[in-house]
Order: sequence, then structure tokens, then C-alpha cells
Amino acid sequence: MERFQGIIGIVFILGIAFLFSNNRSKINYRLVFSGIGLQVLIGFLVFKVPPITWFFQRVGDAMGKLEAFARKGAAFVYGGIGVSQPDGSGLKDYAAGGFVFAFNVTATIILVCVLVAVLYHYGIMQRVVAVIARAMNYVMRVSGAEALSNVASAFVGQVEAQVMIRPYLSSMTKSEILASMSGSLACIAGGILVVYVNMGLQAGLHIAPFLITASLMAAPGALVISKIVFPETEESVTMGRVKMEVKSNYTNVIDAISHGAGDGFKIAMNVIAMLIGFIAFIALVDWILIHIGHIFNPNFNLSLDWIFGKLFMPMAWAMGVPQGDVQSVATLLGQKLTINEFVAFKSLTDKTVPVLSSKGIAIVTIAIAGFANFSSVGMQIGGIGELAPDRRADLAKLGLKALLCGTLASYMSASIAGMLI
Repeated sequence: MERFQGIIGIVFILGIAFLFSNNRSKINYRLVFSGIGLQVLIGFLVFKVPPITWFFQRVGDAMGKLEAFARKGAAFVYGGIGVSQPDGSGLKDYAAGGFVFAFNVTATIILVCVLVAVLYHYGIMQRVVAVIARAMNYVMRVSGAEALSNVASAFVGQVEAQVMIRPYLSSMTKSEILASMSGSLACIAGGILVVYVNMGLQAGLHIAPFLITASLMAAPGALVISKIVFPETEESVTMGRVKMEVKSNYTNVIDAISHGAGDGFKIAMNVIAMLIGFIAFIALVDWILIHIGHIFNPNFNLSLDWIFGKLFMPMAWAMGVPQGDVQSVATLLGQKLTINEFVAFKSLTDKTVPVLSSKGIAIVTIAIAGFANFSSVGMQIGGIGELAPDRRADLAKLGLKALLCGTLASYMSASIAGMLI
């Protein structure tokens, strides 16, 4: 029965999107069904075709090794600092082992940003994105700009993806802008994805194939949902063509490494500051809620996790989560949407919110692997607004719709995966 619950999830998700549609008569059902078909195909290939499953497992192993390479740089900076060892053998020099979230995460993000900058400098990143975008453009008949933006979001950050379509931002239709924003919120940047892979490995969870699958499925999924919520009624200047500038902004490879390291450091510091702020604020809110709960019952420990666990239970069940994991998965879905995905992944990997079954772990990993949360909407409006100031009003109006679309796209990927696993 659990395998077929995913069908209920897909119908439920599409129903919500249809309910919020601003023009139901203009929905392009060819685009909708081709996009869902593409998601199913990606999931089937990754989970059911052994050579491709093996390939993505090896990619996951390679991502795990990036943390070891990043540690080489971090060990030079943090060497001499004593940290607890995983085997319980006490304190040792950080360079000799141990996992410190701030040290390891910053190092990994910086290394991945350096690699992306180098690939961008040599034009490799742009060509890979363009090839995949052309395929999506051919299958789904979406415009070149929104195809490029959605595919790029699987590799780079949510604002960086819009840089690749900067020449078109001012002339894009509102439907295209929503599709691009939704894709960036549904996907997850490569640097952050690698961090989550390593957080999973530290906890003994091999979630790399699920994370990679989530990122690949998110692009067509976001287009499907956004085109139901806001169907295209205008003429796109990039319909039927995918064109990208391959020119590098860097002087040479040393310049690319320098800029990549600098950008990675900014992202890493933002992640650390965000986690400290949010987790501290959650602790404050939980303290208040516990005292409110005790007014009605001395044994009732009311908390945000309890609230999320109740609110998101129907969605967790509909996605095909095993019954024993439904409340935990629902809690993680709530954390991801209202706080951020980093907090949700930290709760999953340090088992603060325990998910017991392998299927439950797979579904929730895919469902929370995206940037769709309230703070990211603000970052998008500000970041894309800087690239195209004349569209800032449209961005602000479409922000919450993009959050809805990005969230539903991730849930749909998780529902499809739940039926295949």
C-alpha cells in the first residue's frame, strides 16, 4: 500500500497547484505530463537501472572524498585546536581527525565553490548546463531562459543561476520569472549538496544518491508546478531556443580560484550565522511554548517540532512515508519550510528527529533537499532585484507563489521516489 500512497501524494500536490492557479483554462497539459514523465524517468533510471545506480553511488563516494580534500586546507588553518574524536579516544589535534561543523562545513563549501569557479572559467559548467537545458527545452517545450535557469540551479546557488540568464531578465514574462524562481527554490546548490552528503556520512547515512536525484528531478518538477500555478499567456522572446554566454569573468585560473574561495567563504559564513541565529531563536520559542503547554498540562511539552509533526502529517503520509516515520518526517518538513533546510538536515543527521526506515530516510531526504523556505524568498528578491532592478516589483509579488511551487516540486519528487524505492 505504501508504494501506491505516492499516487495520492502526486494527485494531492497537483490539486493544490491547480487550486492556486491564476488561469486554469491556459494550463499546458502537454508540458505538465511531459515534466512529470521526465521526473519519473530520472527516478526510474537512478533507482531501478543497476549501471546508473552504481554510477550515482560512485558520484556520492566522490562527494564524500571532497570533505577529505577540504580538510587538508582546513587543517592548516585550524591545526592545533583540540576536538573530540569519533572513536571516543578523547581530544586530538583537529588535523588528526574529528568533525567540527563550522570547520568542516566552511572548508567543503569553499572547495566546491573553487571547483565551480574553475569549471566556469574554462566554459565546462556553461556547456553542461546548456546541453541539459536544450534537452529539457525539447521535451517540455519551455522557453530557453527558464530551462537554463532551472538546470543551472542544480549546480550553482539560487541567485548565481539567475546570473546565467541576466540578459533576458528584463524581458522575461511573469510566468518565466516565477518558473525561474521556483526552480532555484526547489533545487540545491552543488556546494551545499556536498555538505549534506558529508553530514549524512558522519551519521552513517548514505544519502548521496537521494540528494543527487532530488536535484535532478527538481528542475522539471518546478517547471510543472509553476506552469500550473501561473500558466504562460504572453510571448516569450526565448521560446524554442537556448543560448548562453560561455565567456569567463575571470582573468585566469588563479583569479577563478581566488574569487571562488572568496565567494565560498561568504556563503559559509552566512550558513554559520543563519544556523546560530535560527537554532537559538527556536530554543527561545520552544522555551515559551513549553511553559504555555504546562499551563494546561504539566506533562505536555509543547514545541515547534510537536506543532510541525501534526501540521505536516497528512503530506508526509501521502508521499508514501512508512507509518512509523510519519510524525518524524512531518516535523522535518515543517523545519525545512518555516526555518531552513540546514536545520532540517541537522535534525535528520544527528538524529534529533529520528527517522527509522530506509524508505523514510530516502523520501524525507528528497523532500527537504531544496532552498524553499521563507528566508530564501527574501534572498531571491534581493539578489535577482540587483540583477534586474526594473523587475523588483514583479519579484516581490511572485515571491510567495515561488515558495509554494518550489515546496510542492520537492514533495512531488519525493512522492515519485517513494513509489520507486
